[in-house]
Amino acid sequence: MSLLFVDDETENVSLAASILEDALGEPVIVVDTVEDAVALLHDQPFKLVVMDLFIPLGAHPDRVLGPRARRYQAQVDHLGGLVLLEELDRLEDGPIVISHTACTDHVLLELFGDRVARRIPKPAPMDTLLQNIMEVLEEARRSSNPFG
Repeated sequence: MSLLFVDDETENVSLAASILEDALGEPVIVVDTVEDAVALLHDQPFKLVVMDLFIPLGAHPDRVLGPRARRYQAQVDHLGGLVLLEELDRLEDGPIVISHTACTDHVLLELFGDRVARRIPKPAPMDTLLQNIMEVLEEARRSSNPFG
């Protein structure tokens, strides 16, 4: 299974993705729009998604927006993470989600609810980002294997 970073500032996560790919021996893919993330999520299983809240929908938002979201497209275009989170909730056996965002608005962060395993303030130092990701993956491994 792969890991997916969804961030429109790919230079901020490319190094982390490369380090994780080497450390875990698993593919780590970086995309910069909700549209690209949705296409991948429906094409292959992911173990983990690290996502920003402020990400663009993509060139063809009608492909990723449901009817309700289309009505509010002007308001959600810069909040693509909320659209992506809704899509992640539709997946059977969806991936673990980590929020890596500069958003400090508590109302918006509350919309993530319990779906987000951990919130990492952005920009996080590389060691902090990597440590949090590794901890979440280890917690998931332990919870799926009760014998440790």
